[in-house]
Amino acid sequence: MRRILAAAQVILLLAWSGCVLATEIPVEVFAQIPAISTAKMSPDGTAMAYFRPYKGQAYLAIEELDSDDGPILIAPIDDMAYLWVHWANNERLVFATQFTARRGFTDTNETRLFGVNRNGRKIKPLVRSATRKEIGSRIPVALPPPPDQDKIIDWLPDDPDNILVAMDADHNQRWEVRRIDVKSGRYRTVDPGPHGAQEYLTDSSGRLRFGHGFRGADPTAWFRPVGDEWTNVSEAKWFTDGFIPLKFRATDNVAYAAGPNEEGRICIRLLDLVTGDFIETIFEHDDVDVDTLLLAPVTEDAVGVRYTVDLPRDAYFDEDLAALQRLIDELLPDAWNDIRSASADLQQVIIYSSSSVDPGAYYHWDRAEENLDFLGRAMPDLPSESITPKKPISYEARDGENIPGYLTNPRPDDTGLLPAIVLPHGGPKDRDDIRFSYLVQFLASRGYVVLQPNFRGSTGYGRDYMEAGIKQWGGRMQDDVTDGAKWLIAQGIADPERTCIVGWSYGGYSAMMGAIKTPDLYTCAASINGVMDLARLREQDRTELIGGEVWVNHMGLDGRNVKEVSPLHQASRIKIPVLIVQARDDHRVPDEHGRGMAERLRKLDKNVEYLEISRGGHSLTSAQARTEMLKGLEEFLARHLE
Repeated sequence: MRRILAAAQVILLLAWSGCVLATEIPVEVFAQIPAISTAKMSPDGTAMAYFRPYKGQAYLAIEELDSDDGPILIAPIDDMAYLWVHWANNERLVFATQFTARRGFTDTNETRLFGVNRNGRKIKPLVRSATRKEIGSRIPVALPPPPDQDKIIDWLPDDPDNILVAMDADHNQRWEVRRIDVKSGRYRTVDPGPHGAQEYLTDSSGRLRFGHGFRGADPTAWFRPVGDEWTNVSEAKWFTDGFIPLKFRATDNVAYAAGPNEEGRICIRLLDLVTGDFIETIFEHDDVDVDTLLLAPVTEDAVGVRYTVDLPRDAYFDEDLAALQRLIDELLPDAWNDIRSASADLQQVIIYSSSSVDPGAYYHWDRAEENLDFLGRAMPDLPSESITPKKPISYEARDGENIPGYLTNPRPDDTGLLPAIVLPHGGPKDRDDIRFSYLVQFLASRGYVVLQPNFRGSTGYGRDYMEAGIKQWGGRMQDDVTDGAKWLIAQGIADPERTCIVGWSYGGYSAMMGAIKTPDLYTCAASINGVMDLARLREQDRTELIGGEVWVNHMGLDGRNVKEVSPLHQASRIKIPVLIVQARDDHRVPDEHGRGMAERLRKLDKNVEYLEISRGGHSLTSAQARTEMLKGLEEFLARHLE
């Protein structure tokens, strides 16, 4: 693999040398799916599994590191998209796929779990449908397969032939936990699960100790002391204050828990679940939230934390891994270097390194030989000299709040006004950071300056900042985006006659609301799989999402009817050209949103273009889907901003 990728890189450099930047980089280069992703080392350190593209889709590759035969490639099953792969043991891998299904009159996003041998043989579904006896019948009836099958509770490193998986196999809104044999798929139910628990934690012995989730609109939490029954701890102060256990320390009653500190920023503390007392604060940052708890390869012991200040940063409290991280950061400076996977003895390590100017590359570190071996770039066809760095910025909102964000300027030394794209992120409970984005870099390559505002409602900046976006769809969150566009113009960067708002998912909603609320600010607007009918989405999410009632209560604008901030219902106010891109198989924002909005705008005689993509899902996971989207967006922007 290393020889193949190295050769490909030499050819690439020759092809792009000389007048590389004199020619516009083709859309297909930005639309490519990663040439290597999700690389995982086998526990014995002699093989790797990863995803690589073939015919525009990600295939599973399994490769022996000491072999010249090349990888075994496994096509996506029934055109499902791969989600992840994991070595259950040295001979058996487990992988998950996702796809859009139809249940009744509703499109759903479903996952499936499979096992496969190291040699690529004996691919087998690992989740069997449950059965039940109908009233008045003695014959068991097979139920439909559970829609969500990829929720791994414990990889059971001391019992590597089995895994613990949570699912609602009998469709009673109660998630049970199964112990599943990764070879045969045979299982036994370990626990039917307490009511309202969809997420579970085990201790280091593999015993179920904590569960949490929702029962209707009510958050629930359950704790089970060793040798005892489940106890409802939903009213415990630590839970109502927002703390969630993430990992048990060992076999005792102490867990690493994430929640807001006194300043409202997410920290990690040790929590005694019997007494309800915090033992100590493991990590907190002065400016940003902790993103997640880091777990050790194979054993999955808690070893560190991750937080994001522009780039993600990993802080290990395990001394061995902390030393390894320092060494890697010295070898690969000015990047986020993620210890992605390792052998059981931590001697063979896979590292993923990325930054604002690097889409990502994988390396193999042999600790015994002290040798760093290049494995491959995620986007080898994209010349690094063509990538424009992102820069962190901030601006003041109309109420004085400081709004952080990122600016990508294709010509930072150009004093002239540039055509500009305001690009609000999806979620809205998400955030942008300084890492590479193929959409941002594509736009910059076409000469557009790109602003990515982390408006209120974004995560990463503390609970108060995130909660300031609740019930502010079309309100404060939209105003923050508007103020970012005005700041960009006031700075003398953006041409006020050539500024467009573009977004994906919630960002697509924001783009349409920008066209509705401030049509004189933007020249045009484009939505990619964006929410158009907010009333419809609320009803869908209320019944289909776990905790949907809670989430729905965060939607809309406080004190206003939901239709007042729904693009479909406010379409008559749009005065600028609009592009709507919609995937037909989008489970999250069904295609009725985009198609319905386009039809409404046409009836109103508005300037609208509608681009429907047949396959790709909400995130447009195939190269073909991304190519169609980028080409449509490129043509639309060229017509209105040049």
